[in-house]
Amino acid sequence: MLANTLTITINSTARVLTRVNQDNYGSVYRLKDGTQEFTLKIRNSSEPSDGVEPLDRHNMFFEHIVYATGGATEKKYTMSATMRIRKTSDPAYLAYVVPAFNTLLNAQASALIAGES
Repeated sequence: MLANTLTITINSTARVLTRVNQDNYGSVYRLKDGTQEFTLKIRNSSEPSDGVEPLDRHNMFFEHIVYATGGATEKKYTMSATMRIRKTSDPAYLAYVVPAFNTLLNAQASALIAGES
């Protein structure tokens, strides 16, 4: 089980999110103040595959909302990651793929956000 608090650091500022809900296969973490809200949702499930066997699915969804103030409109930023693996596959290998993919995503993030493909 994950810790009761998780920290996300954005632009050198660490934010500590506290678990506010936990059910059978997931958790919700949140940090909320008068100007903004950070939410992290973690879910584990099984989903149909290509007919061979179901896939274990592991998902993290992050959302940052900056509330509207005065003449400024509300801002909303989201990011998600989904990992899938067959029960017959090696979870250690998937653990190698994750940082490799994240490194590639980090290197391409600005171009992707600008609409390049």
